[in-house]
Amino acid sequence: MTHDWSWNRARESSITLVDGLRVGHSTNLVDATGCTAIICDIDPIAGVDVRGGATASHEIELLNPTGLVDRIQGIMLTGGSAMGLGAVQGGVEYFRTLNRGFTTEQSTIPIMPAAAIYDLGIGNPSAFPTHADGLVACQSASVDFQRGNVGAGTGAVVGKIQGHAHATQGGLGSAGWHTNDGLKVGALAVVNAFGDVHDPNTASIIAGARTDQSTPLNTATTLITGNPNHPPIKFGSNTTLCVIATNAKLTKAQASIVARIAQTGISRTVSPCHTQYDGDMVFALSLGDQEYDLNRIGVLASRLIEAAIVDAILQATSIHNIPSANDLGWFKSLNSGQTK
Repeated sequence: MTHDWSWNRARESSITLVDGLRVGHSTNLVDATGCTAIICDIDPIAGVDVRGGATASHEIELLNPTGLVDRIQGIMLTGGSAMGLGAVQGGVEYFRTLNRGFTTEQSTIPIMPAAAIYDLGIGNPSAFPTHADGLVACQSASVDFQRGNVGAGTGAVVGKIQGHAHATQGGLGSAGWHTNDGLKVGALAVVNAFGDVHDPNTASIIAGARTDQSTPLNTATTLITGNPNHPPIKFGSNTTLCVIATNAKLTKAQASIVARIAQTGISRTVSPCHTQYDGDMVFALSLGDQEYDLNRIGVLASRLIEAAIVDAILQATSIHNIPSANDLGWFKSLNSGQTK
């Protein structure tokens, strides 16, 4: 890609634009849950940035720059809240069979950080991804992968200030960009936000909380004004999870800096975000050996998170009677070819 920046063009690519990555899903549409494995065929340096007050995660502290382990084998994103984190054990099994992981005197220990969304509000609240589902996701990983209501994005919903009956379908999306001088950056997003998703061109709402007439409610305004008509917000029932990958050479500390800068992509596209009701998290992976400006990588990553979030919304379809953005048609400007 050598043309001027465009969200729509970024959505034509994906995180697997970066060499050495594959993505696989296990999807349960009946119960509205699933998991997604990001498989790294070479062990990348990894960092993370965590926002919001309601995270469900595994092996995150290992990504601290002061930690001993500096490389990972993959990332598992899952539904089912904390219960769905068991899916990561399927990933551990997958990498154990390949004898990949952190080498100790006694054994090789696969390192697969994981994070979960709360998707128990639709489908079957007793269902969650398991060890077996995590293994299926890893085994099915491919450079070409589905988006929308698949994997960890299966039961994702956005705009829940008035409950699921007035929300919009979320999902899983991806985007990628290749610059003239060889820098590659890709993003993957699972969008299950408390807030609304906005068009990055116009700031208008393209998915989120709805009035009884299915027009945008505007979650931030409703929250600020203290609308007494909305029911109590359920703590921890929302999250946007993102993975950034690049062919740039980064240290652990630099990867975390890129993840931190990239979080601005969530804040520009989801409103409100990083609340006590969200478990927003961005992972960053370095799979290359070329030197590029750190701030440049982070800014491009933030743009790609925006594109991946929009992609998740536009790829989604209606399940369990929750309409998708395509059903509502709030996003006309996105199809006009505008760029920013």
